[in-house]
Amino acid sequence: MDSGYRIDAIVEVNGTTVGIEVDGPSHFTGKGGSPTGSTILKRRQVPSIDGIELVSVPYWEWDMLGKNEVKKQAYVRKLLCLTNNDE
Repeated sequence: MDSGYRIDAIVEVNGTTVGIEVDGPSHFTGKGGSPTGSTILKRRQVPSIDGIELVSVPYWEWDMLGKNEVKKQAYVRKLLCLTNNDE
């Protein structure tokens, strides 16, 4: 990455490179769920410098899915705007 940032996962979706960031508690301030300044900066710089779309998975949304792998796959598919027809 030219920006120098590390991305949790990089996937290709319909010919477009997409970075997936799993944002844990340290990426947010207080209990309001507002992203920290460094997280906001990363979300701006990665698309600008590296030319890839970046999507975020907030930890509380992922945690709500529990251990249900089907729900987790559906969550990621929705996040990436995929449907069963895109496989």
